[in-house]
Amino acid sequence: MNFHDKKEIPPKYIYLFMTVICFILLFFSVVFKNRFAPLQTVTSAIITPMQSGINEVGSSLYNRMVQHKDKNALLKENQELTAKVDEYSAEIKKYEQENYELKRLQELLDLKEQYVTYNTIGARVIATDSTNWFYTFVIDKGTEDGVQVGCNILADGGLAGIVTEVGKNYAKVRSIIDDNSSVSATISGTESLCTVSGDLSAIKDGYINVGYINKEVTIEDGAELVTSHVSNKFLPGLLIGYISDVQMDANNLTQSARCLPVVDFKNLQEVLVILDLKANYKTDSENKNIYDSIQNTTSGTDASTEEVSSEQTTSESGSTESNTDEGSTTQTDSSEASSEATTETSTESTTEPDTNNEE
Repeated sequence: MNFHDKKEIPPKYIYLFMTVICFILLFFSVVFKNRFAPLQTVTSAIITPMQSGINEVGSSLYNRMVQHKDKNALLKENQELTAKVDEYSAEIKKYEQENYELKRLQELLDLKEQYVTYNTIGARVIATDSTNWFYTFVIDKGTEDGVQVGCNILADGGLAGIVTEVGKNYAKVRSIIDDNSSVSATISGTESLCTVSGDLSAIKDGYINVGYINKEVTIEDGAELVTSHVSNKFLPGLLIGYISDVQMDANNLTQSARCLPVVDFKNLQEVLVILDLKANYKTDSENKNIYDSIQNTTSGTDASTEEVSSEQTTSESGSTESNTDEGSTTQTDSSEASSEATTETSTESTTEPDTNNEE
C-alpha cells in the first residue's frame, strides 16, 4: 500500500478531539484535585519553561512581523516623500526660471522707459554666430513689426548694434564689437568727438577701441561714452560704455583709449529695437535752427521790400542810387559769408573724425 494513499484526518476532527481531552483533564483536575497534586506539580515544572519559551518565540515573531510591517510602511512613506520632493524641486526650478525671465523683461522695460523718446519694440535673440561672443546675431522681429535696416539695437542699458539685414519675421544684427563696426561717439561732459571701433581680439579682454580723441581734451577714467549727434546711422545719446586707459597717440595730434561696453556680449537674450531711423530723425534744436533760418530770410526780404518802396515814393533818382548801393553791399556781404563758410568747413574737416565711413 502506498503511503500517499492513506486517508488524511480533517483538521476539524483533530481540534475537536483535543478540545474533548482538555475538558476531561479539566474535569479530573477539579474533581480529583488532591490526588493529582503531585502530577500537577511535575507537569507544571515541565510545561512552565516550555510555555515561557513558546511565549518568547511568539513575542519575537510578533515583534518581527510588526517591525517588518512598519518597515514596509516607512519605505512606502519614504517613496511618497521622495516623489513629493522631486515634484517640489521641479516646481522650484520652474518658478526660478519664470522669475529670471521676469527679471530680464523688467530690465527690458526699464530700458524702454530710459529711451522713452524713441519708438521701440522688444525682441528675443533666436540665433547667433558659432563663437562665445555675440558679434552677429538674429532676432525674432522683422518687417511685419516695423523693423528696418539701420534700426539701432539696445541691451543691458546701452547700444548693442545695428540691423544689417531684415526679413518678414527676423532681422540680423551686427554688434558694435564686430571688426567691421565703427560708431561716431561723444565723451560725456565734453563736445569732443571720437570713433569707437569694434575689435574681436580686444573684446576677449573686455574692451573695444576708441580713437581720434582731441589731444586738448582732458578725460578721466570712467567717463561715459555716448553716440554723437553727427553719427550717420546711430541715434544720439545712446550709452556705449565707459572710458579707460587714455593715452596720447604717436602723432601727438590725437588720443586713444579703451571702452568698457555696458552690454554683456557673452549673454544676450532679449533686446530693444529702436524703430526710428537716424535718417528720419531731427532733434528739437535742429528744427528750431531751421525755423529760425526761415524766419530770418523772410524778415530780411520784407525789410528790403519796404525800404525800396519808401525810397521810390521819395525820389526815383534817389531810389536808383540806393538800390545800386544796396546791391553792391549785398554782393560784398555774400562773398564774405561764402568765404567764412568755406574756411569754417575746411577747419572742421581737419579737426573732427570722419563719419562717412561709419558702419
